[in-house]
Amino acid sequence: MTREEQLAEAFVGLADTLADGFDPLVLLDRLAGHCVGIVGADTVSVMMATVRGDLRTMSVSAHAASAELVQTQTREGPGRDCYRTRLPVDATHLDGLDDRWPRFTAQAQEAGYGAAHALPLRVNHQTIGSVSLLLNAPAGLLPGDLRLAQALADVAAVALVHWSPDPARPMDILTHVQAAVAAKATVEMAQGMLVEHGQLEPARAMEALLAYSGLNGNRLTSTAQALVRRTLEPALVLAALA
Repeated sequence: MTREEQLAEAFVGLADTLADGFDPLVLLDRLAGHCVGIVGADTVSVMMATVRGDLRTMSVSAHAASAELVQTQTREGPGRDCYRTRLPVDATHLDGLDDRWPRFTAQAQEAGYGAAHALPLRVNHQTIGSVSLLLNAPAGLLPGDLRLAQALADVAAVALVHWSPDPARPMDILTHVQAAVAAKATVEMAQGMLVEHGQLEPARAMEALLAYSGLNGNRLTSTAQALVRRTLEPALVLAALA
């Protein structure tokens, strides 16, 4: 299997919350496994925040570090700092970091690790945990591999908050599908209104819808509904093209 095929399978597996047997722990185990098998980390742990703001280890890759190091990471280290600052943390050389993370650095080096990264586990700009990646060799991962790991983490986080303990019924799926069809019809009606009002090409009218929605922090369907209901003037939407 090529890397591209691995990635396609990984993203589908992380996003398919309706699959039989899907649950949060399986999801996070998959995330940790992909960060090892595809991204190239040697050991990965996924931590999530409790209601008190503490971090709890939810998954550790098969190539697990010592239990002591896993527990330390919930209190100190790149993963903890990443969750606190909501920003990625790169420790490409653990040498010289004793002052910053004394227990973590000592335990990680004793276990044979030379570098570490941490990425935020986040949904809609809200950080709900972190993903820690440990590497045997110093220097760490390449920027492209880190972006890939972040993308995997982002997909997993979104899937996590959309997961439901109750299996989806066929009617539930049909309802979502029909909602999407209805939304498309509304957008097309709004697009037609802009075409007529501004004497535009349809593609240009869609650009106006997207531009207005982006400038005002609205969903595309919300803007379209406002136009169709006559609570939003077409001229205001078209002005977003200026």
